[in-house]
Amino acid sequence: MTDTISTPQLMHCYDEESYGRIIMTGRDSAALLQRLTTNDVLALQPNQGIQTVLTTPIGRIIDVLHVVRVGDALWVLTSPGQGPAVYSHLKKNIFFNDHITLTPAARTYRQVALYGVGATAFVSQLSGRDMTTIPQWQASVFAVADAEVIATPIAPLAGGGWRLLIPTDVVAACGLDGLPVASDALINQWQIESFVPAYGHELSTEYIPLEAGLEQAISFKKGCYVGQEIIARMESRGRRAKQLSRVRLASLVTTPAAISTDAGRDAGVVTRVIDSPRYGIIGLAYLKTQIDVSEPLCVGEVVVQRCDDAWQGV
Repeated sequence: MTDTISTPQLMHCYDEESYGRIIMTGRDSAALLQRLTTNDVLALQPNQGIQTVLTTPIGRIIDVLHVVRVGDALWVLTSPGQGPAVYSHLKKNIFFNDHITLTPAARTYRQVALYGVGATAFVSQLSGRDMTTIPQWQASVFAVADAEVIATPIAPLAGGGWRLLIPTDVVAACGLDGLPVASDALINQWQIESFVPAYGHELSTEYIPLEAGLEQAISFKKGCYVGQEIIARMESRGRRAKQLSRVRLASLVTTPAAISTDAGRDAGVVTRVIDSPRYGIIGLAYLKTQIDVSEPLCVGEVVVQRCDDAWQGV
């Protein structure tokens, strides 16, 4: 059985069990995230959400968070495997007089992603509401079996994307059983095809958010936060040492793979590569901006072609 969608009507379910989920309560919760991350968390109203980047003092990516305000609480959703690290980072940055409670929610809420063109219709049917007008990263809260389920549109893969936060005791009532299940390999394929960076590959302390194309997760009007000086300077000067890009390759390579010019100069690194049923051999790469766009690139003897705007030849 193939891991590739064969008809546009199909929708796949992906269990995000390894993704961290933390509930923050208390009057100073938003202020904590405001001073540690790149986006304007203080501006969030109920059922609003954003992506925001937890950064190091030199502006490098610790994690990209999905933050949603539900009532008086902030839900902080991490990348896979990052829940404990983010929890510890938040906890150690709580000031003595801060009124903040951090509650891990992995045991009480199941987190599921739905991908494909049918995802919005499924969530609309589940909630009994028209979900087509909800902007990406925002939230809708509705009842299933007398329990509150949170649904939020996320980066679309294979034509659509939703994230559900479901109390564990009502998971069975949500109709997920029997849905096609997306494997990690399929999610990896869709992410590369959709130019969506992933933690541990394109998102890490090796990179600055602007290099990863995360402008929408950064507010340039908010007050100070950890790493702001580096990010603001990079934006004001319009300079990036490297930039996340699409690439096409002549054959598969083992990643991460160093890219060089014909003259042997370091040109960047391929972070992930796949043999896509739709696009051929493609990948994501950080390319150094100082390299002339006309210079031929390669990984060893494998030719690498830039695809700056879209997958070429499609």
